Amino acid sequence: MAADQTTICNLALAHLGKASIMSLDDRTPEAALCNRFYDQTRDEVLQSHPWNFAIKRATLSLLADAPAFGWAYQYQLPSDCLRILQLNGYQVYQADGRFDIEGGRMMTNCDTAQVRYIARVTDGTLFPPLFVEALALKLATRLAKPITGSASEVERLKTEYERITKPLAMRMDAAEGKPLVKLPWANSRFVRARFGG
Repeated sequence: MAADQTTICNLALAHLGKASIMSLDDRTPEAALCNRFYDQTRDEVLQSHPWNFAIKRATLSLLADAPAFGWAYQYQLPSDCLRILQLNGYQVYQADGRFDIEGGRMMTNCDTAQVRYIARVTDGTLFPPLFVEALALKLATRLAKPITGSASEVERLKTEYERITKPLAMRMDAAEGKPLVKLPWANSRFVRARFGG
């Protein structure tokens, strides 16, 4: 499903039982709210999970000036970087002291910096269908209070997003493009006999 900003906003408005807009430039309160919240909500949903379509690799450019203290090197982050996933092949699960991010720069003691990162993807035609639905539902949670005035509607949409839609999209994304690994002992007679094969 090719989805542009207007399509995603219309899906969000449909969750609220509201009429569609023609574009984000319409002179309607709904279009103005969609225009205000869309970019922030898209980046938030992108940053929340390492979506396959949003992962990029880059070798960072070393900056001429070393950091004032604490680190030996500093690198310029890509302008579309939302979150670093790996540095020089090491997964970044938590702040483990390999680097700091300050002012759009990475400070580290590594003399090279090859990163995998979550990129800001603005082209909706690259979004998989379940990501589109997750983004539309998250956007609907932002729009619900100003459009409907209902706190219970916000909670209902938030619950649907957090418990159903986003986890489903994440599971499908996690399974995408990952080869099945056949363990060496899987064909042993003992294992087959144990499991009735």
